[in-house]
Amino acid sequence: MSKKMPVNCTCGSAFDAQGVCTSCGKKRPRSGGYHFLQTTLCAIGILILWFCFVNTTAIRSYIASPALTEAMHSARLSDADLPFISKNLSEYIRSNYVSDENVLPEDVAAATDGMGIPVFLADKLNAHFAMLRGDSDTPVRIETTEITDLLDQITESLRESCKLVIDDSDRQQIHTAVAPILTQLNTVSDTLGSTKAGRAFQRFGITIWGYILEVILLGLLIWRWCVVRKNSGKDIPGAFKGVGITIMIPAALSFLCVLIGGIKTFFIRDDVIGLFGVTKVLRGPFWFITITGISFALLMLELAAFLRAKKLYKDSVAAKSDTKTQSRQTNNAPVIVPVYRVPCVKCGKELETSAKFCKYCGANQAMDVKNADTAPEDSVIHLESPDVHDSAEI
Repeated sequence: MSKKMPVNCTCGSAFDAQGVCTSCGKKRPRSGGYHFLQTTLCAIGILILWFCFVNTTAIRSYIASPALTEAMHSARLSDADLPFISKNLSEYIRSNYVSDENVLPEDVAAATDGMGIPVFLADKLNAHFAMLRGDSDTPVRIETTEITDLLDQITESLRESCKLVIDDSDRQQIHTAVAPILTQLNTVSDTLGSTKAGRAFQRFGITIWGYILEVILLGLLIWRWCVVRKNSGKDIPGAFKGVGITIMIPAALSFLCVLIGGIKTFFIRDDVIGLFGVTKVLRGPFWFITITGISFALLMLELAAFLRAKKLYKDSVAAKSDTKTQSRQTNNAPVIVPVYRVPCVKCGKELETSAKFCKYCGANQAMDVKNADTAPEDSVIHLESPDVHDSAEI
């Protein structure tokens, strides 16, 4: 596609200095670069709004019920499966960090669960949810010393059951690994939670007014996309199709992930605690979030198809109407009926075949040609239209 604006209009006429066609009055379509840039910005804006909608819906679901924090309190970290590894956390620790073969997996699992990491995180989430509900104004922070304190709780258990000794170098290694991550999290938490405006912004994001604002912004983005399509000389239904595809992709991918995780839970024993209860609660609101996104995307695609079909129908009806009008005009046109003429038996002037007397000389056309004073030299029958005779008379 060319990146330059067209020089001539679709009707063939040139555009003036203001970009208006000198013949039909249409505006000059914008360039391909303008269309690409503005379309990309609209798509990015819609993706951001979709993320905000997902975040608002999920957090509202978690705050409305204590299921998430309760599941974390009862979870066993040792039973958690590690991604891309066919081992849980306790098996991974035993195979990589425990050299004594006499150490039982149960001992490693007990030591791992003794850290109480799920309970620690559940308490942090409770504090954050309390701030979002307005019950507290204290931002949530996680310090590296809190992580090492959890490790210190199981130091003796690790030394006695797993033959593992935690020294200062191990603590320093943990501090070096988690410090950058916790620093970023604490910075965001302090920025949004330490001021009244920041707390108000976070609380507004999970209210019904947050939903209303997201819907209004989505409508404005769709309207902007339609304007971009119109300015680029393209059809407006393409904007609705673009919105549908933009939301369909992340919604379908999220639904696929939720579906795979949901099917997996059917094959897990009920007596296995692990983190499966936590992941089930985390996955809960995404069922209706993804269904809502896919339904809205399909609605946009159907709307685009309907508008295009409606335009094609109007164009076809207009074309048929023009054809019928032209046919009606052709049928109502005056029909020239040929008139046969014969020469007068006396003066030879041409008369209609049904004439009994000549309108020029008054001779009776029924009399015998022999009795006529002057007989026509040529008795050939002529075929002419009335207009020819009338013009001759004039």
